[in-house]
Formats: sequence, structure tokens, C-alpha cells
Amino acid sequence: MNKKTLIISLILILTSASLVAQKKVLDHSVYDGWKTITGESLTKNGGYTVYYINPQEGDGSLVVTNTKNNSSFSVSRGYQHTITPDQQQVVFLIKPLFADTRDAKIKKRKPEEMPKDSLAILNFGTQRVFKIPYVKSYKMGKDASNYVAYLSVAPADTTGGKKAPKRDKDEGYPLIIRNLSNGQEDTIKNVVDYAFSDNGKYIAATLQPNSKDSVAKAGVILYDITKKENELLASGKGKYKQPVFAEDGLQLAFLADCDTSKVEPKDFELYYYKQGLDSAIIIADEGMNGMPQKWSVGENRTPSFSKNGQRLFFGIVPIRPPKDTTIVDFEVAKLDIWHWNEPNLQPMQLKNLDRELKRTYLSVISLDKLSKIIPLADKNMKDVRTPDDGNAAYALGLDDSKYRIEMQWEGSARNDVYAISVADGSKILVAEALNGLTSISPGGKYIMWYDMKKRQWYSYSIDSKKTICLTDKINVNFWDEEHDTPSDPYPHGLAAWTENDNAVLLYDKYDIWQIDPAGVKAPVNLTDGEGRKSELTFRYIRTDPESRFIKADEELLLSAFDNKSKMDGFYTFNPRAKKNVSKLAKACLEGYYFSRPVKAKDANLYVYKKGNFNTFPDLYVTENVWKTEKKLTDALPEMQEYNWGTAELVSWKTDDGITAEGILYKPENFDPAKKYPMLVYFYEKHSNDLYRYITVAPSRSVINIPFFVSRGYLVFTPDIYYKDGHPGQSAYKSIIPGVRSLYKNTWVDTANVAIQGQSWGGYQVAYLVTQTDMFKAAGAGAPVSNMTSAYGGIRWGTGMSRQFQYEHTQSRIGKTLWDGLDFYIENSPLFFADKVNTPLLIMHNDNDGAVPWYQGIEYFTALRRLGKTVWMLQYNNEEHNLLERKNTKDLSIRLQQFFDHYLKSDKMPEWMKYGVPATQKGVSWGYDLVD
Repeated sequence: MNKKTLIISLILILTSASLVAQKKVLDHSVYDGWKTITGESLTKNGGYTVYYINPQEGDGSLVVTNTKNNSSFSVSRGYQHTITPDQQQVVFLIKPLFADTRDAKIKKRKPEEMPKDSLAILNFGTQRVFKIPYVKSYKMGKDASNYVAYLSVAPADTTGGKKAPKRDKDEGYPLIIRNLSNGQEDTIKNVVDYAFSDNGKYIAATLQPNSKDSVAKAGVILYDITKKENELLASGKGKYKQPVFAEDGLQLAFLADCDTSKVEPKDFELYYYKQGLDSAIIIADEGMNGMPQKWSVGENRTPSFSKNGQRLFFGIVPIRPPKDTTIVDFEVAKLDIWHWNEPNLQPMQLKNLDRELKRTYLSVISLDKLSKIIPLADKNMKDVRTPDDGNAAYALGLDDSKYRIEMQWEGSARNDVYAISVADGSKILVAEALNGLTSISPGGKYIMWYDMKKRQWYSYSIDSKKTICLTDKINVNFWDEEHDTPSDPYPHGLAAWTENDNAVLLYDKYDIWQIDPAGVKAPVNLTDGEGRKSELTFRYIRTDPESRFIKADEELLLSAFDNKSKMDGFYTFNPRAKKNVSKLAKACLEGYYFSRPVKAKDANLYVYKKGNFNTFPDLYVTENVWKTEKKLTDALPEMQEYNWGTAELVSWKTDDGITAEGILYKPENFDPAKKYPMLVYFYEKHSNDLYRYITVAPSRSVINIPFFVSRGYLVFTPDIYYKDGHPGQSAYKSIIPGVRSLYKNTWVDTANVAIQGQSWGGYQVAYLVTQTDMFKAAGAGAPVSNMTSAYGGIRWGTGMSRQFQYEHTQSRIGKTLWDGLDFYIENSPLFFADKVNTPLLIMHNDNDGAVPWYQGIEYFTALRRLGKTVWMLQYNNEEHNLLERKNTKDLSIRLQQFFDHYLKSDKMPEWMKYGVPATQKGVSWGYDLVD
């Protein structure tokens, strides 16, 4: 290197270092404006992509980008878009200004007084946008249509009803049908619900006029868009809902309740219409042939036609007795009665009450005869799945009725598996007491399942009535070998079926196998063992969201993940490759994380997001399967203004001799001559996330890694390796050696290291501080502190008992409380609280649906009784992880203040030094720093 080149290089290095040094650090003001890209879609030829760039709070944009020349056009606040079938325009809604909606909420406006959406139509070629104010919803024909239909609502009325007439609760709105070519419009009044035929030729609309309108009637009309003519299909007082077309647009079904009494609940009828009939006819109702006694049509399942239009599927329900209106509410007892032998615990019943009251049971009627209703599901067999878009002769049915009680301690129920004849409802028992994953092939020829206990895949031929094991002769495991809970392992998964149900694609840890469900042809490793050989995990990507199977000779796009380097990328599999050319070809493998690519329907063009820890995931396009790519967006240029960070993979030996991995994040302006405080965050395993971008956002429960790294912290995320019965010690033997392995670096400030975790990670924090004093401070979110009391608790989010969690899943005890009491005590931080010397910040919220709130209280009160330094943040009516943004911002401030005090010697805030008494709640938040 000559002297001149050396001088230039030094200048560049110094300039770069100076720029890094001048960068801002992240603070809490950046959250709202931090953007993300979502919702990307493509025109069929790939010429345009439509997507959203939205801040976390405020007004975002819908963006249209020309993929050829990168020109873009954006519309503020656009969302919920649809590209027109002719690919010339995009239709979408526009939200009101964020500030206007916020102001209306502050003024406590009623729903009818809130700002309203607008409809927008953007022409790709001219970039002109036509806007229509005050729109409730819109729909278009899926396959062909030059029209859009939208419900028009009145402008926000802030006069208290002085200007606008009072509306009935169920009253409809004007439905406007707009010609997208010439702007001509037609109107149907009093529309509640509506449906477009796929071919865009017809609209079905249910009508409900104002009760004071003596002329208009409730009913259903069929609107012919070309002729601009209405045909009345049904009318009369009552409620009409859920119109739906057959695929060809020539048949229509809907539900109706014509009982005008106030008796609840209502019984519905199923109406059917096809072209040639004078009006719609009732084809399913109470008492009809095949309908179970005291059952009727259910209103909470939308009817659906089979793809060939020969069958109509709908829901039926047992008729519930009418509500007794003579009962005086304040004179009757209110209680829940728990019974030892009922299928589900009372909390689970109550949690699912609304769903069960709305549950319907799948039934079908043949449209060529209209002679008999065929119930397919019943109270025992609630889960019924119809393949081949409803065309198949058989459906799959799962009956868990004999096994529901054991869900309390198993976590899931076993099933008896049936093949159900769609023609007559008869059932064939396929498998009994199965604990596993079950599906039916797209063409309906095979029922497929993975048996968790046997760890094998099976198929059942509906034609031959034979069951065969598909994987027992293959010398690889199709179950997760890294499964580390005391339960049977899950499979790696089923990728897809091929056309005509000829083959099924199954995953092992690395490769993809093509297997004959009939067991005649030998299994074929499609990826030719390259995955296992190179430790690459291949997975199939379905590029056509409407496809149900892989076509013969179809080229496949595969995701590829390098388990060693953690790089991400894509391969292709071409079954038509020439004889001496590998069918498997590498497209790209890079130190980035790729989103799932979106493919143009009629072009070999993909759009996708690509980023890593220090690179924002912008939108890219490739037209040659990653030989080249083009960046389409620069959505967050302001990220470059901030001191960010780097991510690197580190390894060490656990105390059990396992080679462990983790990620070490360093500030962008890292200087090895300095010392840095370190935060250690953990939850199961994170090393595979080496190249994942982490957005800056207020904390729902855990530290935001970019935020703390930007502010001069190291952050270490170690993987944890478990041994059944000893989850606490497993965490210790994984995490502590990992932390100590980093202590050899002089730039780690070993006197200022803290730990933080949430939920299962929060438990491990609570446990570790009973075992070691090596941490300066600790933060535990929603920790289990006493496994003996938590074992019999309830996960209020689901109503399930927590017993299964300890016996079989994440808590990893592997025994009942009575068979393994010593394990429950060994792993409970509460019983060793006297050993805690580390200042501990607990967050446990009073509406936690996963870990009972009293677990945090037990630990807090124990530590308080022992004179330990401890705080507990209890966010009111909040969940396991915070949902309300105002609370996430508050937690973020407190986490920073807590760790800055202990690891950077910053002053204590008032809430830490004195607390915030109940008399000051909502008045003072205690943020101010004190001496």
C-alpha cells in the first residue's frame, strides 16, 4: 500500500469513526414514528406492488411501487386494499386522521359520531386517486369485475341527533355499485349484508329498512350488474343474513329468521335460489327430513357451496329453550358448580361460553335432490373437515368426547378418527385414541396422521380401507430430535400433497421427502440429502395461496436455513432438470432474514423483505430467482442517525458439557478499550435469530435490545438446554457458564451485569437470584415462584388447569405433584427466597391469563418479609404481556431507570426510592430522579 493510499484509508476510518461517535442514542421519543412495512401484494404480471408503511402510532401510508423503474406513489392512511381483477387499479379504504380519531375519543364521542373511513380508487397508469367519503365497507368480484360495491354511511353527527334521524339498531345502509370505467353509480337502499359473485356479474343483498318506513320491506334481492335490475328473492319481516354465491354465480344461499316475536334465541331457515326459480325456497328448517329432533339451522356459520356447486354445507344447532323473562335477576343465586366428572373445568367452560353458544354443527344437503339433510358433525364429533373444496365423497371427523377430562393434565385430548360419508353421514372408524396431528388429503383419498407415541406418520386409504405406516422403513427421524420437554415429540411437519393425492411431502429435520401414501413406490428424498449433509433445513414455500396441491413437474421454491452459520435464503427444486443437472439449486444464502416471498401470479417475480439486526427490513424484488435483486424502499432512513449495534454468535460449554450457543449484541460505537455493562436476557433458545431485525418499540414485558445496546449496554441472549425435572438448574448450568465465558473479555464490566426475562424467562430470573449473587440487579416478568401452588392453578386466558404444563410441557417437571414433590420444591424460588441478595424488579399484572397473578404476590411478599430489595409493577386489568400502548411506554421508562441505576450508577427515580402511594395513583408516576 503506497503512502497516499494509506493516508486516504486512515482518513476514511477516522471519518467513519467520527460519524459513529456523533450518532444519537435511542430514547423513548422514537417509538411512535418507528416504521414497518406490511401487507405487500403484487399485480398478476408483477408490474406493481402495493404495501403499507406505517408508524407504530400515527398516520401511515399505502404505497404503490412500479417494480420495473422503482417509481412510487403513496396515499396517506390507506389500508385494506384489493387489486382489481383487470390489474389496472387498486381499491382501498382510507382511515380518518389519527389526530381526529384521538380527539373524538377524548371527547367520548359515540360510535355514530366518530370520524368515518373513505373509499379510494387509484389507477396504476395515471396515478390518479378518486376518493369517496363516509364508507363503511366495500367488496368486489374475485375473478372478474369492473365494479366495486360499497356501503355508504352518514357523516359523523356531533349534534347529538338534532340533524340526523334516529337509526334502528339493525337498519341497513345505502349500497352503491360503482362502474370503475366510467364512474356511473347505482344504489340499493337499506342494505345490511351483501355478496359479490366471483364472476362479478351479480350482487346479493339483504335488506332491513327503518321500522318507521311503511313502504320498504326486509328481504333479499339479486342485483344483475349488467342489466341494472333487481330480483326480489325473499321478503317479509324478520332478519336476513349471510348471502353466498356458488362459484359459477348461478346459485345463491342465505339464512333468514322470519319470527317477529321478541323470543330469544331465534331459529333460522336456510334459503336456496338458482337461476330459473321464481324466488328463493327454504331447503333446511326444523322438522325437515334428516334434521335431528329439536334441532334447526344455526345462524353463526355462513353457508358454503362445494366447488362443483352440487352440495350446500351449513350449520345446525340444538334448539335452546327460550329465555325465561319472568325470573327476577336480583332474586336468584349466581354461582358456578364444579363437577368432578364433567368433560371440561368450569373456568374453561366459562371462557368458551360465547363460542359454545355460537357453535354450529356441519351438515350438508345435495342440491340435485333437495330431499334430505345429512348431519356430518354432532356434539361428540365437533371437528369435521371437508376436502377437495367440498367435492370429495368423504370428510374427516375427530371425536374427543371420551378423552376430554384428561386434557386437564395432558394439555390436549386424544381423538377417535373417522371417515364420514358426505352422501349419507355414515362413519368408518379409522384410528382410536390417537394423540397426534390429523389431516385429509386435498382430493379426499387419504386420511393422514402423525402418531406422537409411535413417532411415525400413517395413511389410511378411504378406497381400500387399509392403514399403512409411511416412515418406519426410512432411516431418519421425522420427529423433532431437539424436543426437550417431558412429552412425546411433535413431527417436523407435512409440507404439501401432489396432484391427485399421488404423493405427500414430509419433513425431517433437514430434508424434504416425497412419499407414496399407498406405500407402493419407494420414498424419495427430494433434496437428495443435501440438507442433512450441510446442516441446511429446507422447507417448501407455497407461492400460490390458492393452490391446494403441487402440480406435476411444478418447480418448487424452498426456504433454506443454515443451522451452523444461521444464514437464511432460498433454493429451487426443478423436477424437469436435465439428466446430469441437479434438481436442487441454490438461489441465495446470506446473513439476512428474509420474509416469506410474494410471487406474481403470471410472472417469475417475487417481492420480499430483507434485513438483519443492523439493517432495516426494506422491500426487495427479484425477477431471476435471486441472481440479482433490487431494493424498492428506503422506509426508515432515520435509523442511520442512531447508534445501533452488531450481533455475533458466541459459544461455550454448559456445566453438563453441552456446546451451547447464544447471541452477543454490542453497540455500533463499541470500543474494546472501554468497559460496558451487560444485560442478559433469555427465553428458551434464540441463537437462530442471529440475523433477525428487532424493531425499536416500547416493551410489552422484556427489554428492547436495540434500545439498550444503543445506550451503551452489551446484551447477551444465551440458549438454554434442559433436563427433565430440573428446569431451574438447567437454566443455571446453561446461563451462568455462558456469562462467565464472556468475563474473559476485558470490555465486559463484570461488576455491572444484570438479568431480565418474562414468563418462563421470568421464572428463571426468579430462580437464578436464589442460586447466585453474581448479578447486580434482576427483572422478572410474570414469574412462577411456587410450583406447588401454581401446579393446581388456572391459566385464565384459556380456563385450563396448569397441571399439564408441569407434567408434560414447558415447566418440565415430568411428574405429578404427588409423585415428584421434591422436584416441585427444588424448582420453586419461593422456598429459597432467603438466599436472595439481588435487587429484583417484578412485573405481574392482575389480568394475567397465563401465570396466576398471585405467583408474583407470593414472591414479593416473601422477599418483603425477609427484608430484601424488591419492587412489583402491577398494571391494572392488563394481560400476561402488556397490551395497552400507554402501559408499554411506562414499563419501558421504568426498565431503563431500574437498570441505569444499578448498572450505570444513575440516580434513583422516586418510584424506586419511595414507591407511589395509592393516594398519588394517577397523579404522580414517580419518574423524577432523586438524590
